[in-house]
Amino acid sequence: MEPGTGAGLNTAVERYYDITLDLYEDLWGEHVHHGFWDPGEIPGAGGADRHAATDRLVRELVDFARVPAGSKVLDVGCGIGGPALHLAGAMGCTVEGVTLSARQAARANEKAQAAGVAGRARFHQLDALSTGFPDASFDVVWALESLMHLPDRPAFFAEAMRLLRPGGTLAVATWSVREGELDAGEQDLVRQILQHQVMPDFSSLEEHEELAAAAGFEQVATVDWSPAVANSWDPSFAQIRRLEQGRTAMRQLARERGVDVLGFFHAGPLMKKGFDTGVVTYGALRAVRPAGGDPAVDALIRPVADLLRAVVGEDGAWLDSVVPTTRVDGDLLVESHELAAWSLALSREYGDGVDLAAHVAGLDIGQIVDLTVADVAAYVAAHRTDSARTDPAPGPDRR
Repeated sequence: MEPGTGAGLNTAVERYYDITLDLYEDLWGEHVHHGFWDPGEIPGAGGADRHAATDRLVRELVDFARVPAGSKVLDVGCGIGGPALHLAGAMGCTVEGVTLSARQAARANEKAQAAGVAGRARFHQLDALSTGFPDASFDVVWALESLMHLPDRPAFFAEAMRLLRPGGTLAVATWSVREGELDAGEQDLVRQILQHQVMPDFSSLEEHEELAAAAGFEQVATVDWSPAVANSWDPSFAQIRRLEQGRTAMRQLARERGVDVLGFFHAGPLMKKGFDTGVVTYGALRAVRPAGGDPAVDALIRPVADLLRAVVGEDGAWLDSVVPTTRVDGDLLVESHELAAWSLALSREYGDGVDLAAHVAGLDIGQIVDLTVADVAAYVAAHRTDSARTDPAPGPDRR
């Protein structure tokens, strides 16, 4: 099967995941992606089983990318929703998942309903590069093992930049290829993997890092997880060598779903060889959209947060964890009496024109939930009456 490019590739990817949905779910369960093990662990022999290992990979990406709890997340290539259900459940995020496969989107919505998080996790059949979401809609763009299917990776990073709010986070985990030139045998191995897995090509981790930086992201970092995920293709873990069931069964499956389905069964040996030889790699990338915006607003974010820190009695470490996209309600859990005290502190610091409590009272519930520290700083910048000051005055216990 030759996947092609552009619309032809999208159609091939959609078909591939439609016809293999149940096969992948039987194999990996909740998560249709690699597992993560510590050095020396062997699946099922003192090491994590496939379900625990795939769960762990999600947590590892959350930790590496520093995904804040309560974030609004776009899940690019959401599959059947496993990672999104973790984000929406344990982390309290609001997730919009997109996939080319209608069957995957439907299955993910079923699973969200069963998990009781349908109100925070919704899944759509959409092209990741043409979702229709407005600019600056998300705190996090999350892409776990989906970037390999996109032929225009610069466009992906540009679209992620557009969709993220200033200060928002890009979190990627992806299959990749070893940096540098490959010999003829290695090139043929990669070609077979791409063909059977419906992918246009591989980029190296270094290339992903360069693309993120070229798109304007800051704080770009990558980590090579190849040794930690390679067990995913060990035959004792990746139980996809169903040719042992007999060629008759395989022919029947091909008749029912089309010969393309057989690519699923070729994946295991090819990917194992790729990892064993070091040709195929796997890693994660994190990056941050620059805060940008109005310098006057940017200069107020830390002083404004520090006034809240004094109100709630937290320390400097708490202050350091607050970023522009941190939500006052969803992340910081600011209560009404704390909001009133913060409003008073802001008024004393920046003049009577600043009345945060009255401003919040005029917002609807959705706006209150989405209110960020950067939003508060922008409000203060627009309404401050201490015009004699050229710079924000130091707040209490300024470090």
